[in-house]
Amino acid sequence: MNFLILLYFLLFTLLSRLNLKIAVLILIFALPSYLIRFSIFSIPSTLLEMMVLIVSCFFIFNNWKKIFKKSKKEKDTNKTPYPFSWEIILILLISFIAVFVGSLNFSALGIFKAYFLEPIFLFIVILNIFKGEKDIKKIISTLALSALVVSLVAVWQQLTGQFIFNEFWADINNRRVVSFFGYPNAVALYLGPIIPLIVGLFVFNFKEKGGLTLFLNQFLLFVALFFSFLAIYFSKSKGALLALILAFLITGFILLNKKFKLIILGLFIIFSPFLFIYKKDWIELKLSTSLSYQIRVAQWQETMKMLKDGNFIWGAGLSNYQSKIQSYHQEGIFFNKDADPDFARKIIIFDDKYRVERWQPLEIYLYPHNIFLNFWTELGIIGAIVFMFLILKFLFISLKLSRKEKHNKNKYIILGLFSSMLVILIHGIFDVPYFKNDLSIIFWILIALLSTYQLSYKQQKRV
Repeated sequence: MNFLILLYFLLFTLLSRLNLKIAVLILIFALPSYLIRFSIFSIPSTLLEMMVLIVSCFFIFNNWKKIFKKSKKEKDTNKTPYPFSWEIILILLISFIAVFVGSLNFSALGIFKAYFLEPIFLFIVILNIFKGEKDIKKIISTLALSALVVSLVAVWQQLTGQFIFNEFWADINNRRVVSFFGYPNAVALYLGPIIPLIVGLFVFNFKEKGGLTLFLNQFLLFVALFFSFLAIYFSKSKGALLALILAFLITGFILLNKKFKLIILGLFIIFSPFLFIYKKDWIELKLSTSLSYQIRVAQWQETMKMLKDGNFIWGAGLSNYQSKIQSYHQEGIFFNKDADPDFARKIIIFDDKYRVERWQPLEIYLYPHNIFLNFWTELGIIGAIVFMFLILKFLFISLKLSRKEKHNKNKYIILGLFSSMLVILIHGIFDVPYFKNDLSIIFWILIALLSTYQLSYKQQKRV
């Protein structure tokens, strides 16, 4: 195995030297390769991390004169600053400080390296070597191909039950697919942000003129889209499905003209209070009988207790949440699994048999399963605010650019980027859409693609 990894690195290094763009595209296709883990001189690493390191080194090597040497004739006024530059600087600084907040150890340094330093370095590489419409299409097509492979494995698991190593999920009555990953939600977290990009490029291509190459690309996108939706459905991730539905509804609303927008808004304002009153009991029943929701509520409550108890500003620090939360952790909750209307009374009066049947033990998770709390516990309140500001700024800029492209096909890819970030934000209400090697890179790929469009418009203004 070590020999194969070494051989792969040698070939990937050679490819990076010959064609850095293709090397980066292979890296993007192989985002799940972080699951291949090994150690170099007792330092843990992954296949994905080493690929990021190799392409970053070759980028610096190819551009060291521009990076480290400044021409006297070069005027600063001719330079276009990086989009999101101060947010990136703050995130790097805050995440580095967070290494020391909890405890300075290899785990905290590893998270800083894998979830912040390396993805941001890859953002810089993509922003500098991928230019224009064709390159953006290549990146999205590569993500679509990656999503297709992940999805095909997931669908095969659903049909056969093979390669699902958790017996409960493998059972036909409880089956949830995991693809290459260790748990079902990882499938949905990976595919969720990619799906809107595929839709955006698919619509974009309808405006294009082309022959067999365009047809094959459209066929790839359609098949990837179809199997990605199937894989998320078979993973039974309600959060991902809800995020996709809401993201597409919001994006569809944006595409409507003003007249229809006003009509829909008016109808929503008039009827939503009645629907809420009518459905209030149904919503409360669904939430009270959803185990995943009740577990998350318990997580959020104990996390808030921990943060308020002397950790409000700095959080727990990188890789220190599990240690910090232990003294606040609830061993379990009573869960109303059968929607018993007399549930509360039976629990209070100590019906022992009833209590035992409805007792649900709770484990300590790596993160509190809420996008704001995830960043808050790891990076402190300032880090959480900076990240949320970055996401909201991304959404604002993507909407602004899509309006500039009102009569141009590029608006569909830009709105695809908008929808992808919405999926991350909405799914993040109930899950962890950033703190994983592949997810953090997808996040910064979105930032890089939008930044490419933003830089293009800024340069057009100067001409």
